[in-house]
Order: sequence, then structure tokens, then C-alpha cells
Amino acid sequence: MATGRRTSVRLRLAAAALLAVTAGLVLPSGAAQAHAFLTSSNPGDGQVLPAAPRQLSLEFSEHVELASTRIELSRGSEAPVALTGLRLVTSGEGDSAAGAEDTEEPVQVAAALPPLERGTYRISWETLSSDDLHRTSGDLVFGVQEAVTATAFSEPAPRPEEAAMRWAVLLGLALCLGGRLARWVIERARSAAGPWAAAVCDRYAVWGAVGASLASVALLVDQLAPTGLRLDGLLAGGYGLRWAVRGAGLLLLVGATWTGRSRPSQITSRGLLAAGTGLACVGTALLGHSGAGAAVSPTRVVATAAHLAGGLTWAGALVVLSFVVVRGRRAGRLAGADSRAALRAFGIPAAVCVSVVAVTGLYLSSQVVGSVDALILTLYGRTLLLKVVAAGLAGVLALANTVRLHGRGSKARPVPARAVLAEAGVALTILALTAVLTSGQPALEPQLVRPPAQPSSVAVDQQVGDLQEALAVRPNRPGPAVALVDVFDTRRPSPGPVRSVEVSLVGPTGQPPQRVAAQPIGGGRWSAPLDLRDPGRLRLEVTVRRAGMPATTATFPWTVGRVPLPTRPATLSTAPLGPVLVGAAAGAAALVLLAWSVLLWRRRTAQRLTRRSRQAAAAAPDGTSSARAAGLVGALPDRSGASTGTGR
Repeated sequence: MATGRRTSVRLRLAAAALLAVTAGLVLPSGAAQAHAFLTSSNPGDGQVLPAAPRQLSLEFSEHVELASTRIELSRGSEAPVALTGLRLVTSGEGDSAAGAEDTEEPVQVAAALPPLERGTYRISWETLSSDDLHRTSGDLVFGVQEAVTATAFSEPAPRPEEAAMRWAVLLGLALCLGGRLARWVIERARSAAGPWAAAVCDRYAVWGAVGASLASVALLVDQLAPTGLRLDGLLAGGYGLRWAVRGAGLLLLVGATWTGRSRPSQITSRGLLAAGTGLACVGTALLGHSGAGAAVSPTRVVATAAHLAGGLTWAGALVVLSFVVVRGRRAGRLAGADSRAALRAFGIPAAVCVSVVAVTGLYLSSQVVGSVDALILTLYGRTLLLKVVAAGLAGVLALANTVRLHGRGSKARPVPARAVLAEAGVALTILALTAVLTSGQPALEPQLVRPPAQPSSVAVDQQVGDLQEALAVRPNRPGPAVALVDVFDTRRPSPGPVRSVEVSLVGPTGQPPQRVAAQPIGGGRWSAPLDLRDPGRLRLEVTVRRAGMPATTATFPWTVGRVPLPTRPATLSTAPLGPVLVGAAAGAAALVLLAWSVLLWRRRTAQRLTRRSRQAAAAAPDGTSSARAAGLVGALPDRSGASTGTGR
């Protein structure tokens, strides 16, 4: 009965964890970008300009390292020329030539352009994300008084050596966490070869923790080497803090696996294991896609940490148990019944891990895949699809092995070693695909995701003396635009008719203002053509002159919008996929919680029936009743799912 109570408690804890994950799905979360990709530019890709631009601005989704940014300008077959004097502009507040600040705010990289003649020009750029040290690059084309075609969509491929090192980190963490779970499963099975199997699990756990620590250092060196950045400067900022969180977690895991080999140190080892797992998974989440963006979303970080902990523990335990079972059976250390008991005991922990991974995986994919087209047309999206297929294959193999393990009587069959190793091999493949995903650029590029509908301009108004004035600019982006001014006299009778309206555009310091005489278009509305050269903040001044009245001037602060990258024609759909995936994650979480609730109810019902049957057997007045009660007890399923009357 004590064992049944412990199982019930574990199931309640698992349900509570899933409930916490579900609650996190419905809480608001900030938009977290992943990798610094280009969101807009001026000039825009495919844009035709009536006059040569004087400045280039590239806006990225995250902060980038200016020292690792390169921009080249080329015309036709001429050799490209590297642009100099690059500077960072954050949130329109000002420039930073050094780029030393550590922030995740979206940022512009601005550069002065040389005098340009009529023709077609190509901009090639490459930069480095401050969040995760991933390199990203791209091209855009614009024309000066000449028609051009926007560049084809290009996606930077992940570096194979970086993906390999990330796989080594994930594999080490998986062996560490999975080795500890495998040891618990072996001890629960109570086989004669338990001490030998537990020692093997401990070795895998120690090797995994040490290997993950060394691989994380090698990954940092590999990422830092081509950037030209100094290690001390990098680690002194936000990236260094996030890396230190993961490093501290890995060191705690080394201590946990080393001290956990002896039974007297189990309590200390469990504490170190819990703390190390939390820090290592949270640190990895902060160093990845969920830790990027202007504001880190705690919901996404926690969901990513839970996804990592569940997936790595499941994969690692499966790999370690597979090798232990296969090696033990070949060496004659594990009998068939012992291996069956160990694999059966792994059932509930594996189900908990897979449930957490499935729910959090759906949720996390909502902000790494922008649309159906992004899913099928990018390397990242196809890798994600391949990972889903591999996970489905793992599920099929697990179901087949479970049917073999939990058959009763003559239906119980030994699980072939090839089937166990095949499931472990699929788990290792999933880890490799995860490493590729964390090394690549998520499929969020604006070219593949249709932007939400937005008004072409925002009208603002204000009272200026006895005049009510309203201003709107269409379209509100760099290039030719029209300012629409509505002027209404609030006094009756009007002291004098409006004779003229002048609109002045006052840009950054050092640029002469544009002064344009507006033309009346009827109904108190006036129209003035403008040339919005650069995105960002400026001032619009509206001067109204009336007969017999002094001129009045109203100042309107204004922000010119960016030139968005053009969305490609849809292959299947460029509609945003995020809301659909969040809804699917919430539905999956509800189904999983329902399934665990039913399982808890069935467990508790079976425990009550067992307890009553044993009480009836103890209180039976004659041997016949005792025999019947004993037969009823023997027919009940035990904790492993097999009948206590039939045996294994």
C-alpha cells in the first residue's frame, strides 16, 4: 500500500506540473524574436527612388554587434565597396558609434552612402546577434530612377560545427538527467543485477555532465572566434550572465552525479540535481530563442526550460536504459523478467516527460514559425517538420514496445533488442535535429509572413487658438507622401477666411526644412506633397494665414514608419500561424490533463477496491470466503500493469 500511495503522489505531482504549464499558456507573453533578422530597410528591397539616397538604414529585430557588422554596396558588375562610419540607432533616440551597450532592443544600423548615379544597386550585409552570437546575412536591391526587382528570399544556413557542438551539449545533458532517471527505474525494478545496472547508469550520468560542461565551453570558443569580440567584454554583459547561469547549472550537475554514486549522499545529490537541472535548462533557454527580444518573456523561458528538461530526460533515460538492458542481457547479468520490469517502470516517467514536451513544443513553435509557407519553404521549418516526424516514429515504436511489455499471460512477449535500440536511435536523432534548430534562424522572416492590416496613416489634431487643426500623412513611410490638413474655425461668425496653408517638414539637425504650400481640395481640407526621405522622428509645422488675422503655427511631432520587406506571393498561406499553434497547445494541454485525471481516478479506484478486498479476506469467517477474497485480490492488477495471479 505504501508503494501505491507513493505512485499516487507522483501522479498528482505530474498532473500539477502539467496544470502549471497549461496556466502558463493562457498568460500573456511578450513577443520573443529569435536571431537578429532584418525587419525593414531604407531604401527598401525593390524600391525605386526618384533621387539618390544619402543614407542607408537597416532595422533588425534584435540588438547586433557593430564590430561584427559588414555592409557592402555594389553596382552592376563593379566591385563592391565596403561602407564605413557604421553606427547604431536604438529606438530612434540617438546614435551609438561604439555599439558597446548590451540590450535586446530592436536596433538600426545606419551608414552614409556615397553620391550615387542613376542605376541599380545591391546592398550585401552581415551581422552578429548580441543575444545568441548567431551570424545572419542578406541582400537587398534598390534602383535610382531605374526599375528593379526585389531579391529572392535567402536563409542563412547553420554552421555544421556549431550544430555538432550544440548536439554535444544536449547529449551530455540528456545522459546526465536520463542516467539519474534510469538509475531510479532500475532500483524500482528490484532486480538481482540492480547494483551493476545502477553503477552503469551513474557512469553515463557523470560522463554526460562532464561532457556537457566541456562542450559548452567549446561552443563559446567556436562562436566567439570569428567575431573579433573580446571574451571579457562579451562575458561582462547580458550574454555572459546567461552563459554563467547555464555554466553554474552544469557544474552543479557534475557534483550531483559524482556524489550520487554512494547511497549516503543521495539527499545532497538530489538537491544538487534539482538545482543544476533548473539552472542548466533556464540558462539554455535564455541563451536560445526564448531569451531574445526587447523584453524576455518569463512564460516562454519557463516553457522552454520545461521542454528541455522533459525531452532531455526522456531521451537520455531511453538511451541509457537501452544500453543497460542490451548489455546486461548479452552479458547474462539481466534476465528477461528483470529487463521487462525495468522498462515497465519507465512507462509513467516517460509518459510525463512526453506530455510536457508535446504541450510546450506546440506553444514554443508559435513564435519560431511564422506561417505555413515559412514552415515548408525554409530549412528551419523543414527541420522542424522532420523532428515532428521523428517524434511520431518514436511514439509508434514506444507503443509497439509497450504492447509487448504489458501483455498478460501468454500475450507477454520479450522486447527485441533491435526494437529497444531503434527507439533509442530515434531519440538521438531528435536531439540532433534540435541542435540544428537551435543553430539556425527561425522561420519568422517578414517576406514569408503576411503583416497585420494597418492604417496608412494616423491622424492627429490639436487646438491652436480658435482653430481646430488635424493632420494625416499618407503613406507614412519613406518616399513620396501627401500631408492632409483639416482646418476648422471654432468661432461663429468666422473672423476671416483661410487664405493659405503651408506645411514645413523639419528633419534631423543639419538638414534644411522642407516648406510646401498646400492646395485646397474642398471642405476645409488642404493637401501638400512631401518627400519623406528617412524613417524616424521629425516635426511637421502647419502655418495657417487668414485675412486680417496674424498667422498661426501648429507643431506636430511625427514618426515616419519603416519600409517593410515585401511579403512573397503565397505558396500555401502567409497568414500568421502563431495564434493557431497557441490554441492547439492549450487544447493539447487540456486533453493531457483530462487523461491524467482519468488515470488518477482509475488508480485510486483500484487501490480502494484492493484495500476493501484485503479487509474482507482478513475478516472472513470461514476458509471458503477467505479463498474467494484471496482470489479476488489475485485478479487485481498490480502496479506494473500485470495480474498478480498470473505472474510475468
